[in-house]
Amino acid sequence: MSVAPAYQTVSVADRRTGSALNIFYRDAGHKDAPAVLLLHGFPTSSHQYRGLISRLADKYRVVAPDLPGFGFSDAPEAGAFGYTFDHLAEVIENFTDAIGLNRYALYVFDYGAPVGFRLAASRPERVSALISQNGNAYEEGLSDGWNPIRAYWQAPTEDNRNNLRAFLKSETTQFQYTHGESDTARIAPESYTLDQHFLDRAGNADIQLDLFGDYKSNVAAYPRFHEYFRTHRPPTLAVWGKNDPFFLPAGAEAFRRDLPDAEVHFVDGGHFPLESHLDEVAGIIRSFLAKTLDVAQGKALFGELTEASAPPAAQELFEVMRGVFGFVPTLGYAVAAEPSVLGAYITMLQSLGATSLDPIAQQVALVSASRANSADYGIAVHATFAAKLGASADVVEALRNGGPIADAKLEAVRRFAAAIATNRTQVSDSDVNALKAAGYDHRAMVAIALAASAKTLVNTIAHLSHAEIDAGFRAQ
Repeated sequence: MSVAPAYQTVSVADRRTGSALNIFYRDAGHKDAPAVLLLHGFPTSSHQYRGLISRLADKYRVVAPDLPGFGFSDAPEAGAFGYTFDHLAEVIENFTDAIGLNRYALYVFDYGAPVGFRLAASRPERVSALISQNGNAYEEGLSDGWNPIRAYWQAPTEDNRNNLRAFLKSETTQFQYTHGESDTARIAPESYTLDQHFLDRAGNADIQLDLFGDYKSNVAAYPRFHEYFRTHRPPTLAVWGKNDPFFLPAGAEAFRRDLPDAEVHFVDGGHFPLESHLDEVAGIIRSFLAKTLDVAQGKALFGELTEASAPPAAQELFEVMRGVFGFVPTLGYAVAAEPSVLGAYITMLQSLGATSLDPIAQQVALVSASRANSADYGIAVHATFAAKLGASADVVEALRNGGPIADAKLEAVRRFAAAIATNRTQVSDSDVNALKAAGYDHRAMVAIALAASAKTLVNTIAHLSHAEIDAGFRAQ
């Protein structure tokens, strides 16, 4: 269930100028929930996170401010304020103090990255995790699109400064949203239109040109950021639109140099993948946050997941699981906390196997429901079983990594199971008709509902227990 954000403004002290700034921010979710701080980039504002906020705020407190000079926050005149990334970071640090945000996962994008990394290096104890979405910290991540700005760094002449005004034009703003996207019809026009409205405000050009010039300080600060990564080792996710014209995929891969355990994911989008690939990116983020922020769960709740920790009444059920898997999956020990629940789950799977739905389609339905529930364990298990049952390599690839399935019948099953899990059981006529067009009837719909129900049960327990994916279920 989504939680509507509150749109607020808070007065924040600016130590450099001795004045106060009104900082606009979006705030959604329960105040006592683990917090996620979203920092936007150029040329946008917290508006870019409107969809992601709705995908996260049911579980986390999500806070997204507009940086000074952007969106609905104050935009003092450039000469009086002094727009540098150091200054922006100081203001945002004061903002977190003003609203009492003392611990948070830090989500950074574009300009938000150098601001956020300064924040993290300054107060590392406050950062519970890092998510970089096209937020660069390595020189190899900078594309040739930066060449005009680099020229200004090297020779800050008036001519070189004026050459950068092309980055402030409406066609360039729209380009940033559409480049690298296969279906630009999915880009909401109000996104780049609102950005351009703020770019065109009187005096804003000088603000942006000053920040272009100061961006060289971010490159100079990269070693400091890397030292923070190596020293504090925050759990880190890099999720990247791989067709970004400004920040290259190499910038995402580079995080592993200083953070070997960093997760890196690419989506087939551009600079603003949240506009066109929101569900895909949000699913990756929810899975990551569940592993890093949900500290009252996992071992704290279940203890060690071993056969020794299971009640004696579960032993007979474990023999059934060994017959199916060749071993007892880690998740089985978690479900066995209540042996009757493990028995019910095994019965559900056995009943699914007796339905009219063919075995590979069953696995597709189970994976699809697991993906809708951001349950990596279920995805891994049933993608593995699909492969063992003879599913083609491209089907297994789609099951493991997401996206549509080329086989029309299996795609219809995938879509129907996802609709059940995503829409809280209320599928549409479109979903029904698509399944019927693929040759299935109401019996298949009931069978897919059983698959989705079974996954709701064990996906919940997988999230609660933080069960580690067994080696036998991992992609080879």
